[in-house]
Amino acid sequence: MNKSVVEKALKVSGVVGTLLLLINQYEALFGGAEFRVIPAVLTYCVPFVVFIAGQLSGVQEDKQE
Repeated sequence: MNKSVVEKALKVSGVVGTLLLLINQYEALFGGAEFRVIPAVLTYCVPFVVFIAGQLSGVQEDKQE
């Protein structure tokens, strides 16, 4: 895994994570509900891990061909 893949994964997780955070914790951000920190952090971690897993899967498929 190289630096550019990690940078792309961070960008993707930033965009996707923010959208998911807005959807999942809208009331906490703009209303009176309690903000949940651990789910918020996981909201950014999941797209990062999925992107990295996809990249690694693609690399493994290329090596098998």
